[in-house]
Amino acid sequence: MNDEDAAPEENDHAVKVALYMETLQARMAPDQYGALAQALHEAFHLLAQGREGTISSDDDSSFTPEMNRESATVLTILLTGKMDQRVVEVPGSDGHSGFVLIDPEEADDPAKVQEVRDFIDQWTTEREAMDIELDGIARASNPSIDD
Repeated sequence: MNDEDAAPEENDHAVKVALYMETLQARMAPDQYGALAQALHEAFHLLAQGREGTISSDDDSSFTPEMNRESATVLTILLTGKMDQRVVEVPGSDGHSGFVLIDPEEADDPAKVQEVRDFIDQWTTEREAMDIELDGIARASNPSIDD
């Protein structure tokens, strides 16, 4: 594979994202679409720079669950080029639900969906424990840190 072969695939992903964004613009309220487009624009820049971040708007209260699902869908299209992913709800340990996008074949397999849910639950538990430990280290290192 040479560099010329890579460009069409990347371009194909961009074309699919643009197409999906057009459908979102047609079916979302203008203010919601604007907030979503701005958050995605910032996420694309973070990805291009190889950095991490979160997707949100200036007013997180207006960033609805639908907007979160759509942002995940757009990012999935950008990264994989796939437009047939399915949204699967994942209950969180804090009582809030999240979601993942998985291949249609996996979405139709209850055992696979449960495996994904279990993995995310385990990852979340480990991440929370690590955050608590890091917070304790930071507080021990700098006693002036307030809650």
